[in-house]
Order: sequence, then C-alpha cells, then structure tokens
Amino acid sequence: MLSTTTNSHERQNVVIIGAGSAGLATSYFLSEKNIDHVVLERGEVGNTWNVERWDGFHLVNPNWAVRLPGFHYVGEEPEGYLSKRETIDYLQDYAKHFDAPVRAGIEVETLGQHGDAYRLTTSSGHMIEARCVVVATGAFGVPKTPDFSSGLSSSVTQIHSAEYKNPKTLYDGGVLVVGSGQSGAQIAEELLQADKQVWLSVGNAGRRPRRYRGRDSSWWNYTMGNFDKTIENVESIDSARFGSSSHTSGAGGGHDIYLRQMAKNGVTLVGPVTGGDDVTISLRTDLKEILDAVDAHPIQWKQGVDEYVEKHGIKVPMDDTVDPPGIKHWPKGAVLSELNLVEAGIKTIIWSTGFKYDFDWIKLPITGEHNFPIQRRGVTEYSGLYFMGLQWMYGSKSAQFIGVGEDAEYVAGHAAERFG
Repeated sequence: MLSTTTNSHERQNVVIIGAGSAGLATSYFLSEKNIDHVVLERGEVGNTWNVERWDGFHLVNPNWAVRLPGFHYVGEEPEGYLSKRETIDYLQDYAKHFDAPVRAGIEVETLGQHGDAYRLTTSSGHMIEARCVVVATGAFGVPKTPDFSSGLSSSVTQIHSAEYKNPKTLYDGGVLVVGSGQSGAQIAEELLQADKQVWLSVGNAGRRPRRYRGRDSSWWNYTMGNFDKTIENVESIDSARFGSSSHTSGAGGGHDIYLRQMAKNGVTLVGPVTGGDDVTISLRTDLKEILDAVDAHPIQWKQGVDEYVEKHGIKVPMDDTVDPPGIKHWPKGAVLSELNLVEAGIKTIIWSTGFKYDFDWIKLPITGEHNFPIQRRGVTEYSGLYFMGLQWMYGSKSAQFIGVGEDAEYVAGHAAERFG
C-alpha cells in the first residue's frame, strides 16, 4: 500500500511515533527493507533528551557504547561521555545520515483500531491510517511524584528532575533532592558544586564504580555479558524495569559518586521520604543501613569482575582504586525522622522519583501491571502494533544506545512480514 494524503486524511504503511534512538533505529531498518513509513515527532529529533535532561547532563556509558545501527560513534574520544548537546547532535546527525522520514512538531493525541488498520489523530486534527504502528515514545514515560506533594506549602517550589535545568534556574535558598539514583545523585552533586545548600533524601540505588582494574565499568558489564541479560534471566523483572539505576557520572570526564563524600563536603543526607504536609517532611530513619547497602553494591560487583578475570585469564592491572579518605564514618550526627522545610531554609524540592507509563491515549487494552505494555520483544497481540525502546522491554540494553538497534531490527523484521 502506497502512502496517500488528502487535506485532513492520510494513509501510510508504517507510522513510528517518536524520533529518539528507538524510533530512528526502527526507521533505519525499515528503510533498509524499502518499506514506506513516516516518523512522527512532537518536538525535534531527540526531543526527550532536550526537554527532560538538565544542561550539565552526560551519558553514563562511554562513547564507544554509542552504537545505533549503521552509525556507531567514530570520534576521537571513545572513552569520553557525550554531553546533552552532543547526544542530541548525534541523534540529529543519525536521522540525516539515512534521510529518516521524520515529521517534526506533530503530536499524536490518540491511537485506535479502524477496521484492519490503525487510526492516529494529531493535535492539529490531522488523521492518519496505518497498517502498522510502532510506539517509540521514550523509555521512562511521564514524571512521577508522590500524592502527598500536593499538600506541601506553596512557599516551597516543587519540580521533577525532568524539569531541572541548572542551579541558576532555582530560587535562592536550600534544595531538597529526593532520590539518589542516577539523576538525583548527579543533580545533588551539581548543586553542591554550585555552592547550594543541599539535602539529599537517599534511596536504595547502589553505587556504580566508574572504573575498575584499568577499565570503565561499562566495558566490564559489556565484556561479562551483563548487557545481554534478558527478561528471562533476571530474578525480578519488576526490579529491573522499575527500580533505580546505580549512580555514577559521565560529567567532568567521568567519576564515581560517593554519597558519604557528599555528606563530608556539606550535603545533608536523610532517609527516604515517607510523607509530608505543609512544611514538614517525614523520613525513614534507617539511613545508615541504606548507606551500608549502597557501599556494599560495588564490593559485590568488583568480586564478580575478579572472578571473571581469573576464570578467563584476562591480563588487567590489579585493583588500584581507593575510596576517598575519611568518609567511612559519614554522615555524622543524629538521623532525622522529619525535616521542617522552613527551619532548614529549603526553598526548592526536586523530585528525582522516577517516571510512570501513560498510554491512555492508546484506545486499546494494551497495558498490564504498572501500565507497562503487554508485549514480547515489542510485538503485541494486536497485529501490526509494536513498542520500542521501553526499559527492559526485552533485555538490559533495550533502552540503551548500545542495544536498542537489536530490538529495532527484530520489530522491523516482524513488521516487514506484513508487506511480503
């Protein structure tokens, strides 16, 4: 079926929703198979990276792991880490590389079935019918904040980590960052470096070593096959899909983030937030136990590397990493059970509390628990309807530059069978 267009109605073979890494990788393989399709993007190519990442953001996997199909990183810093702007440029250059049929500035408002096809309506009222639709709207969905946040005083500004841009955009005064996964820990560190008074509500995310035995931790994860784990060989798929990612940083050339060191440098660490009302936040008091578990995470990971090195006879240096001196007993003092925002001088809360999926705009019963799409490696029970780029959609790297192309090739191949 060739694409046809009228003033308000159009027919396409395949519509891809989203021009990020997942959508573009799928488009690449459809183009390789000479299948007519369009990619609809509500903003510009790489829109999510532009809108939902702070200005100082860097990828946490090295540049050599930036491997979209047909367009691997070939720059002069394979061990570096792309910045936010460089990541967007990479995606936009990728789209140009194979002349991806992207239509920017088009937001899909609804998707439903219509006969043996799918019908999409856009914010402009335009209607598109397609034999196949690939939903590639992002790995993390929409920002999630706790219900009780609406009951906190309006004297404190609340934003999600997806809305944070840089320290200068915040009001004067202290900042409470809630959550110590990748985003929360990095944002708290950036605020500390900008001389902000920072409180960090610690979560259960572990600490990821930046380097070990002469190699980046991503290299070890890749070499040991950790990136190749699928939903079939993890203990808890819910923990994998919805748990916090271990914190490390690609900023400043890449480095470890030590929560205890942040405490020593002036950040006030507190336990997980359990509730709040007006100007008072309630907190768990098992902070020290949580920090012990955070510090145990890299020890266990390093043991796994050591066993792998010995088993395979890999010639690498012995461990020469040393934790910063004097941080073992931080934080000092009593553990807080509640925090008065006014008394602490906190003017801003940054909720680094993750995301939730919202597919209500799809007028089909396609989601299950946690509103996660019901699919198998992107293929749903609805013929011709696919998903791409979800966190742990099929495996560890389903939403990462290093592996999203593998799922894209699978989905594109499955879709191509409808046009054989």
